[in-house]
Amino acid sequence: MCAHNPPCPTAMAPDREAARPVAHRPEQGWCVNCTFLRSLGTAMSNCPGSSV
Repeated sequence: MCAHNPPCPTAMAPDREAARPVAHRPEQGWCVNCTFLRSLGTAMSNCPGSSV
């Protein structure tokens, strides 16, 4: 459950990519957002510290 205010979109929402990252390892090429969706490679553009 998201504790952000306002809450992040759900994993099934069309704007799910707007969910905030909760864990990220740009040096390893991944991050996990608030909906527990993992971003890898070029999808990491919304992850903090990403240069992709």
